[in-house]
Amino acid sequence: MAIPLRSATTTIGRRMAGARSLWRANGMTEEQFGRPVIAIVNSFTQFVPGHVHLHEIGQQLKKQIARHGCFAAEFNTIAIDDGIAMGHAGMLYSLPSRELIADSVEYMCNAHTVDAMICISNCDKITPGMLMAAMRLNIPTIFVSGGPMEAGVDGEKRYDLVDAMV
Repeated sequence: MAIPLRSATTTIGRRMAGARSLWRANGMTEEQFGRPVIAIVNSFTQFVPGHVHLHEIGQQLKKQIARHGCFAAEFNTIAIDDGIAMGHAGMLYSLPSRELIADSVEYMCNAHTVDAMICISNCDKITPGMLMAAMRLNIPTIFVSGGPMEAGVDGEKRYDLVDAMV
């Protein structure tokens, strides 16, 4: 017995013609209707050095998902850099951001009836926030780590966070 797709609520049937027209406007092809809709949840931002490269990872995932006949839609969540937020009132927002991340991922995935999600994350607040959302949603989820942050460069010298703090 096949498990019905959550996305069928918005992609199949006469009643949801308006939603289907919006899916088409987002790039869904005729062949993708009735196939899984997969959210790519990205924490790309230019505020966090360890996240600046995540946009490209999301684009590659989107291409591979389409290659397999499914539809992927990417959205970003917030990401606070503790190193930049440290030492001033900005640090008050770091830990609570985990709840905001979980809520926003849950809202996006439920509102758009996605069937699965791929989370691209780094850092110790973003990953738990996405995990919390995955548990709430109870849909198939894959986590992709963005890997280590690139060192900063000043002329010919490279600096990482430890160099700057010591």
